[in-house]
Amino acid sequence: MRPRDLETIRALSCFEELDDEQLTAVATGSLLQRFPRETVLFEQGERPDFLHVLVEGSVMLYGGTAEGRETVIEILTPVDTFILAAALTDTPYLMSAKALEPSTILMLPARNLREQVAAQPKLALSMMASLASQFRRMVRQIKDLKLRTSTQRLAAYLMRLAVPAEDGVRVELPVNKQVLASRLGMTPENLSRAFATLAEQDIQIKGRTVTVGSIERLRAYCNPDTLIDDVERDLKVVLD
Repeated sequence: MRPRDLETIRALSCFEELDDEQLTAVATGSLLQRFPRETVLFEQGERPDFLHVLVEGSVMLYGGTAEGRETVIEILTPVDTFILAAALTDTPYLMSAKALEPSTILMLPARNLREQVAAQPKLALSMMASLASQFRRMVRQIKDLKLRTSTQRLAAYLMRLAVPAEDGVRVELPVNKQVLASRLGMTPENLSRAFATLAEQDIQIKGRTVTVGSIERLRAYCNPDTLIDDVERDLKVVLD
């Protein structure tokens, strides 16, 4: 591995507490690669040869049936590992992964990772924290799907992405409407109806740009819940 690639790994929160020798051991056999948009990184049912770490870009995790039905499970942004549980337990992937845009991904050999986790307590704690973060994120997603209507889910999603602008608040949708609908647990038709309902709350959409006339009205409509909507970054295992 090139020295600059090793420095890229060092900058990742899940490896920041390792010393040079420990980091070199973890990075043995690893690859830092750039993947074009729409590249399928792996498919559900395959055995994990690597732990993937998203460094730049975005990745869609999705599942499907033998009949061809598919659903989006998660859309990942940097920096995030996927799918850690499969890599640590050497069990088949339950999801497939695809790059949504040109993406840089660190690929750590799964077998070496398991050996290093067994040998390095600091790395084991870091992997535990990553698993905890992914579990908590999945619980939040399940609560969002089960406790809110489709329109409330869309409103909460827009709240998380809202950025102030001169003419109000704007949201640039990071994915197309079909992918967004699947991520929010609805059909494209239901997504269109949800946007139509939100128009009554002074929300307009053109292409991938959503203009929010009143962030207060949007907030009141979706009723944000910190136990669903908060984004937790860089969790640590607490030892005291």
